[in-house]
Amino acid sequence: MGHGTYRYLSGAQEITGRQMLISVLPGWRFKQQRFEASLFAGFDLQTHRFEPDDPGNRLAGDHVGIRMAADVWWEPSPDTMANAWASWSTVGTSYAARCAFGWRLSDLFYVGPEAHALGDGSYRELRIGVHATAWRTGPLEWSAGLGYARSETSSSAYVRLGLLTRQ
Repeated sequence: MGHGTYRYLSGAQEITGRQMLISVLPGWRFKQQRFEASLFAGFDLQTHRFEPDDPGNRLAGDHVGIRMAADVWWEPSPDTMANAWASWSTVGTSYAARCAFGWRLSDLFYVGPEAHALGDGSYRELRIGVHATAWRTGPLEWSAGLGYARSETSSSAYVRLGLLTRQ
């Protein structure tokens, strides 16, 4: 599940886009000691709204597609982690990928650098930042990231929050 707001130029007009997506992705998990790989596939539901209206944007409106994703988690030592994931959707041929490395901090969570690449057929963005990952509160596992985002037309700070449960 995700939501985001972004801006872009259509001719001389600045457009504000709002995106919401929900993906239902059953999958398979393969685990061996300190290594875990997961593969997912399922439905992708996306809504894109633009203000002012941008009739030339093919993503405007509601869309249903297929999404595939993969996630790899590895702990090369008891105090380090490496994580990579990627996702691709038929809606706008959108993609996202992230990699991160971290060191365990006070046995609470991992902290370290992260990098993201995301986009679709007409947009590309790169993000570089720091993350805190695998902070546990009961059955929930939290992650967060903060850094610098750069696209072809703009740059800004980004904030990422994540929440998952592990069975």
